[in-house]
Amino acid sequence: MNITPRSWLVGLVIGVMIVLVIVVAAGMHVPAHPPLPKPNGYDDFVAAGEAVSGQVPDFRALDYDQLEDLISANAQSLRLLRIGLARQCRAPIEAALTNVAELPTELSAMKRLAQLLAAEGRLRELDNRPGDAARSYTDAIRLGNEMSRGGLLITRLVGIACEAIGYQALANLAPKLSRDSDRVLVAQLEEIDAHRVTWAEVVQSEKSCAHYHFRQHLNPITLVVGWWNTRRAVDKAEARHKTVIAHERLIATELALRCYQCDKRRVPASLDELVTNYLPKLPQDPFSGRAMIYHPHIGTGWLVYSVGPDGVDDGGKPAARNWPVKGDILMNSPW
Repeated sequence: MNITPRSWLVGLVIGVMIVLVIVVAAGMHVPAHPPLPKPNGYDDFVAAGEAVSGQVPDFRALDYDQLEDLISANAQSLRLLRIGLARQCRAPIEAALTNVAELPTELSAMKRLAQLLAAEGRLRELDNRPGDAARSYTDAIRLGNEMSRGGLLITRLVGIACEAIGYQALANLAPKLSRDSDRVLVAQLEEIDAHRVTWAEVVQSEKSCAHYHFRQHLNPITLVVGWWNTRRAVDKAEARHKTVIAHERLIATELALRCYQCDKRRVPASLDELVTNYLPKLPQDPFSGRAMIYHPHIGTGWLVYSVGPDGVDDGGKPAARNWPVKGDILMNSPW
């Protein structure tokens, strides 16, 4: 059999990768998982999700009476959910690793909880209670963040979906909110952001998962192939993680700008003017690490946005849904 220089080089690279994986995985230092809080709000989320009933995913198609019946029938789930939101939360990663088959069902139930909160918010909007609706939507954002704490990548992806349910409804509601509601909502969003689940936490949980499976199967080839096949999905997941953060910071910035405009009867020349009285700090773009881009318009308008996953300022052109993503992230961007 003839061995070409190229095939020999490919074989050598794969061999080196396998050796490296064996050495790294065998000696990988995986920090001990933090102890689970007692009581753990995550357990309340699980119990709340198991108790959900009715046409929750179809809430947007329900009329007023049907929404009222749905919320009434799920009063216990909402009660348990909010008990969990008031507690410290951490996903039990050891249970997820040893009972991986149960995790999708558990996470699907949590997404229904976010939809239930959105249904509650919609009912409150129909009752002309925009401030109360905003609290329902903010709770959906908080749920997505808290359920992700300590969890695997799949947990974070569902958490992102839950947050998106909340922030999309909140972005649509924002024009109907009063100045006082804006102030309250900015404080709530800033509090969530201050206790944000970081991407480093997600990566650490995934390392624990890889280490666990390597110890179970001791198959470096499978580990290398798995890493190769999932690396693009991980990159996309990180972009989605940063996108949801950008959206929520943009909503907080937009509401702070409206409060400023209401008080001063003008728009600020820069976002620095919001700091202290309207925002605790300058809103940072998670993609650039710098301040969000802000353009005041002549008169009473403005444009504020994130550069998005491509890191390029496109002048406020909304990002498309395709990958790789091109364009900027605005408050109302669907991506």
